[in-house]
Amino acid sequence: MNVRQIEAFQAVMATGSVTRAGERMSISQPAVSQLIAQFERDCGFRLFERQGSKIAPTREAEALYNEVQRMFIGVGQIARVAAALREQSWGALSLAAFPAIARKIVPRIVWAFCLAHPETRFRLESMRSRSLIDAVAAQHVDIGLSFLPGDRTEVESTHLQRLRGLCILPHSHRLAGQEVIQAHDLAGEDFVSLGPQDHSRLIIDRVFDEAKVQRRSRIEAGQSETAFSFVAANAGVAVVDPISAHNNEDHTVAIRRFEPPVYFDIWLIRPKASRPFNLVEGFVAFLREQLAEFAADMEPGDNAKL
Repeated sequence: MNVRQIEAFQAVMATGSVTRAGERMSISQPAVSQLIAQFERDCGFRLFERQGSKIAPTREAEALYNEVQRMFIGVGQIARVAAALREQSWGALSLAAFPAIARKIVPRIVWAFCLAHPETRFRLESMRSRSLIDAVAAQHVDIGLSFLPGDRTEVESTHLQRLRGLCILPHSHRLAGQEVIQAHDLAGEDFVSLGPQDHSRLIIDRVFDEAKVQRRSRIEAGQSETAFSFVAANAGVAVVDPISAHNNEDHTVAIRRFEPPVYFDIWLIRPKASRPFNLVEGFVAFLREQLAEFAADMEPGDNAKL
């Protein structure tokens, strides 16, 4: 038996007529009759009895029809899932991101994607870049977002976005009224540095070293979030990534442009061995667009508004 025979059987059962079944299938009445006859031979029993000008299904046909309906509902569901997969509106994706971006920005992007693709499911984990790269390499997550490119052979790194760093100061600070803070403005200032394990620390220190500016670095903070708390407590000033600045727009500190520019890069980390998956590709494209919009919103001309 084949699918075309089953379709003819369904059509006759649904319409009660070989002629109308042919119209539904866009084939002739003799073609339907031939398909039914072949199906009966394959089944080994009669499916229909003639009652004058009409046909009536046998009890065997009724029992078989119930099973066929269940089978074809399953086939229909498979077809719907296949279409959804093509349209990137069905499936599950696991994502790891460094803590600052995992706090607000990525959840907002993920939810916006989910609203447009209601049958998708996401798992988001917050990890430091080192652990994140290891998780992607082990394929514990599908993709990762990191401030660092991957340094393992099992992963590949794609640059997504470049963001410009900002200076944060207590509102009572003598420089808080300036729209732009220059590196030399911070000479002799108490400075809250990020921990030595944070790659951003190296970038920031290099800027001050090249400008030959001496700071008083008495406090180290393991994360930018903690640096904000120290600055809010008047413990000093700091230079942080704009994502952390965005997460802490609560007016406890002044957020200003910083010169010379300090840049932070966001990298997409993926397993080299991963197979193509439309959902991943669709989400990555959406993610890239959303991060570009965020970067545009945080351009230096807008920083004074924070």
